[in-house]
Amino acid sequence: MFDETITRWGTHSAKWDLLAAHLGEDALSLSVADMEFATCPEVSRAIVDACAEGIFGYTEVFDDFREAAARWQERRHGWTLDPGDVHFFPRIVQCVSALCSIVLPGSLGRPPRVVTLDPAYGPIIEVVERAGCELRRVPLDLSGETPRIPEDLFARTMEGADLLLWCSPHNPTGRVWTEREMDMVASLARQGDVLVLSDDIHADFQRPCRNRYRPLAAVAPRLWESGRLIQCASPGKTFNSAGLEASAIAVRGELGERLEEAKRLMGLHNPNFFAIPATIAAWNQGEAWVDELRDHIDANLRVAVEYLRRALPRARVVDPDGTYLVWVDARAYLASSSSLDEAVAASRVAVSPGEDFGSEYEGFFRINVALPERDLVRALERLCEAIAALASN
Repeated sequence: MFDETITRWGTHSAKWDLLAAHLGEDALSLSVADMEFATCPEVSRAIVDACAEGIFGYTEVFDDFREAAARWQERRHGWTLDPGDVHFFPRIVQCVSALCSIVLPGSLGRPPRVVTLDPAYGPIIEVVERAGCELRRVPLDLSGETPRIPEDLFARTMEGADLLLWCSPHNPTGRVWTEREMDMVASLARQGDVLVLSDDIHADFQRPCRNRYRPLAAVAPRLWESGRLIQCASPGKTFNSAGLEASAIAVRGELGERLEEAKRLMGLHNPNFFAIPATIAAWNQGEAWVDELRDHIDANLRVAVEYLRRALPRARVVDPDGTYLVWVDARAYLASSSSLDEAVAASRVAVSPGEDFGSEYEGFFRINVALPERDLVRALERLCEAIAALASN
């Protein structure tokens, strides 16, 4: 199921037809965070069934979507969620945009002050900056084997903040936060009345014998019940359905209605025709498939981390707790971003450059291991050979 190489050239793929096309026909891509695996059969079947009538009219969100979202949280993550607290957004980044551009400026009368942990997902940072927010970036401590929050700096940065953008598991490092860390975050948020948006799009990818993923809402019920926590989930990463655009945004109280109003102001009305049936099928019927997928991803992560550490011994490679991503500090080999560009061109392997996650991460890169193992190994061989050759010149 996860060993078939699927050719995606000519499918309008951002990962292949845009970002890898210049590398040639034999290019390999470890860049954009979608997978090289077909989605689970139940999702495909739901889409085919939706096509049966041949009418692709406007759709709406009903209770079956909200109930599927709540059931998934309870079964997979042990969090009991009231379906009435679930709101639909196509993408989590659009919810961030609604907060930063409409909801918070409207209530504050000024641009909001937004805290992030760096490195951070570039499109969300772009939304925050374009909205005119005051961005407060807290760099994770990447000096050890496990990325850590510099707690004193984080606490100072949270003073007077309006919004914390929390990400669990963290993209790009793959860190799954401990309950102690989440308690610390929730305590600071409550003390300062800071709204928290938790982007948990990679939640279903947790590895065995590592930190156990739990939603912040489950760890910090007082913060959740206060209506100052927005908990975000999506089938997009788990079921390789990001292009269908469906997210479940959970929040208590009147903030949910304010987000609905902001969504209408943004012109976001009816979901993609296939988004709702595909999501309901995924969350109601996809558990067994996800269990098999996670085993394959865990094996690929072990292969990738071991290979990178062996081939590039001076690099600092984060062994992730979750996600299907590996974050690499290759500054010992790459003098600049142009050096990474040269390695990518020479190897014909696309990666996500560190600067996509913050300008100070030149010489870092992120790879995606969600592809057949033989293709992953082939890509790693070519990429590491090119990086090592550059460093020796």
